[in-house]
Amino acid sequence: MKALLIFATSALLALPASAAAASADCTTARDPGRCEAQRAALKACAEMRGPEKRACLDAALPPVDCNKASNPERCEKVQNAREVCKTKTGKDLKKCLRDEKPKKARPKRKPAAEKN
Repeated sequence: MKALLIFATSALLALPASAAAASADCTTARDPGRCEAQRAALKACAEMRGPEKRACLDAALPPVDCNKASNPERCEKVQNAREVCKTKTGKDLKKCLRDEKPKKARPKRKPAAEKN
């Protein structure tokens, strides 16, 4: 969960001012309620930095609703991976998430044509 919050926060903070202004309307978001909650959390935690900010965002943001995801089963697996890895940071966090996340299903290869 923390990784999602960190990723969402860093993605929002990385947006230029014009892009942030263009996406300021949460009515077009997939989950408008979560969008509004995220904006409120970012405002409330704006003065904090580092672990303090992460803890503030964790407390303020609602959990992801996997029912609204395009692939709810995968969303649940990703949330479980984030829960398992929530105590890790930095490279250890990346490695843990990589190991825990569900693998994407690869399409089966067609058999090679026989050579004459």
